[in-house]
Amino acid sequence: MNVALTIVIPVYNEEANVELLLERLAGIVPKLPSPAEVMIVDDGSGDATVPKLIQARKKYPWLKVIELRRNFGQHAATYAGFDHAKGGVVVTLDGDLQNDPADIPKLLEKMAEGYDVVCGWRTDRKDPFLSRKLPSLITNYLIRNDAPTPIHDYGCFLRAYTNVAAKELSHYSTSRGWFPVLFSKLGFRVGEVPVSHQERPGGEGSKHGFFVRLDQFMSVFMGATTKPFQFVEVIGIGAVGLGGTGLLAGIVIRSWLLGVLSASLALWGFSVTITGMVGEYLVRMNYEIGRKPKYLVRNVHE
Repeated sequence: MNVALTIVIPVYNEEANVELLLERLAGIVPKLPSPAEVMIVDDGSGDATVPKLIQARKKYPWLKVIELRRNFGQHAATYAGFDHAKGGVVVTLDGDLQNDPADIPKLLEKMAEGYDVVCGWRTDRKDPFLSRKLPSLITNYLIRNDAPTPIHDYGCFLRAYTNVAAKELSHYSTSRGWFPVLFSKLGFRVGEVPVSHQERPGGEGSKHGFFVRLDQFMSVFMGATTKPFQFVEVIGIGAVGLGGTGLLAGIVIRSWLLGVLSASLALWGFSVTITGMVGEYLVRMNYEIGRKPKYLVRNVHE
């Protein structure tokens, strides 16, 4: 059977929210292209999320559940959904109910204009500034400068992809890869539509503690963009140029102190330049050969 639409939802310890999530989906699924499937990928939850989902399959025939063996992370769980998705269009949705399933038709309408990916844009984001919005602004800036894509919100998880685009992202991404970094690199035609953003109704709250956010930020800062290392190279080259100029001036005016200080500056600049070049090389190498199993599946309930 040809499936028109697959909704992929990674979840982790969401026992408090899965029932409400499924109720909201039940209100929108009949209005979506048919047949549609909802694929919830459990990312190694330690609570009652999986039993609740398996029980819910008796009530919702469009629901499929993928259990991962352990917690691999949101992106890896999404790749599992991409790899198993049968729909011609694949929509990703956060499992914490901050994305509204009622916004899915907006994405599909935009997709009909010929885009490979349509991203949601949280114009009124319901998150604290320091812990959520500020890191997002910095990450958006890094991605936008390294791999420019004409969208405002790189962090919104509510997106629609063609099945081909979803499969290509899964193939070319690393286990912690940020999808938007690859949008322009893979030549996707990307659109954007404003979507709503809601406060989390219950459960543990954000799963993204300080160290998780630091890990995510560094995966972009050092593993997905070369801009920081190119900035280091510019500093190093500038120091070499300044030191070389000072060394020549010291020779001309016969200033021993100026010559030594300038030579030291030039040597420091040379070492900084080499450091930047090595860092950039490692980023590019990581991008090209960073291949390892992204996830391992325990069970598929369909």
